[in-house]
Amino acid sequence: MKPILLRTGRPVPALRDSHGEYESWFARQLGWPTDRLHLLDCTAVDASLPDAAGVDGVFVTGSSSSVHAREPWSVRAGAWLAEAHAAGVPILGVCYGHQLLADALGGRAGPNPNGREIGLCEIEIAIEDPLFEGLSRVFSALETHTDAVLELPPGATVLAHNARTTVQAMAIGPTTRTVQFHPEFDAVALRTVIAARAVLIDAESGPGTAARLHAAVVDVPTGPAILRNFARHFLGTGP
Repeated sequence: MKPILLRTGRPVPALRDSHGEYESWFARQLGWPTDRLHLLDCTAVDASLPDAAGVDGVFVTGSSSSVHAREPWSVRAGAWLAEAHAAGVPILGVCYGHQLLADALGGRAGPNPNGREIGLCEIEIAIEDPLFEGLSRVFSALETHTDAVLELPPGATVLAHNARTTVQAMAIGPTTRTVQFHPEFDAVALRTVIAARAVLIDAESGPGTAARLHAAVVDVPTGPAILRNFARHFLGTGP
């Protein structure tokens, strides 16, 4: 089976028009045609999840939902991911996927005590891992989230962190990796998100904050590098 793109949400309409659905974002950064991914929208009422043990790999997307809301579709997706993890299926969770895997495997996700993190952010690698091959110890990434992993699941290791979010990346066993930031984003996508949330951002952090964050966003090579490292080292696939 093709690697699964487990979709846990959808981009805002403006980004769907310019960038397509999330499967297109991941494929673009991986350097793959979109049809190399098998799409599963786990939010759909009629979503049918395959036998987890028979899956070759999974990418789990971000979402505007919150894991701690425990929506039925999310709980079901988390249980399926736990089965895939137990079977040794390579999994990469991104943002919501990062938090969902933490929750499903015995950790806890909830509102980040340090508040919203959005924009071009610095991430520090705590432990070297094939996921970060070729990256410097401190690297820039594109990020937007208000929730975070608050408690690690048993056996998890923090791979990266920064001052605002203590768990920016995790290793859970040999084949599951998760990141809080968004390797599938490009600068245009993040600027669009910042513009859409400018009123909230300025209310939280002061007038002019959104404009400063918007102006600072640039494309970075780390997103494609991380996705391609996962494909190469965990899925065993090339470009």
